[in-house]
Amino acid sequence: MTLVEWAAIAEITGMAAVIISLLLVVHSIRQNTAAMRTANDNFMYERQDAIISTLVADPSIAELYVRLQRKEELSGVERKRMYNQLFRDLLMWELAFVRLRQGLFSKAQWREWNAAYSSQFLNHFPPSWWADARKLMNKDFAAHVDALYEDP
Repeated sequence: MTLVEWAAIAEITGMAAVIISLLLVVHSIRQNTAAMRTANDNFMYERQDAIISTLVADPSIAELYVRLQRKEELSGVERKRMYNQLFRDLLMWELAFVRLRQGLFSKAQWREWNAAYSSQFLNHFPPSWWADARKLMNKDFAAHVDALYEDP
């Protein structure tokens, strides 16, 4: 074989190696993305579990939830405890929204979380409370919740 023929073989081999390398990079990125989504899902559900565990561990909080759902009058201290507990829920909702925007939360997951949280939130948080709380939220998330208040 001539030197030109060897050069052609080397060029084809090099091109094949580059293509194989790119395919391996794409495969690695897909695996990494899947691992990040799984880790994100685990994190979100662990945080949600911590909130729910409060209801299990502290029956007085669960009782406040029931009383709030029944629209019973709460004392000032009870209302403060309840709003702080519900604020934890609000932060989870905001976290899900931010993760959706980052591409770490699927649209299907978001629809479920948004439906559950918006229902709970709009039923338990008066607009006056939201006016104060919204200052602490991500501005895009605050706009999302504002829209829900405008069109429940």
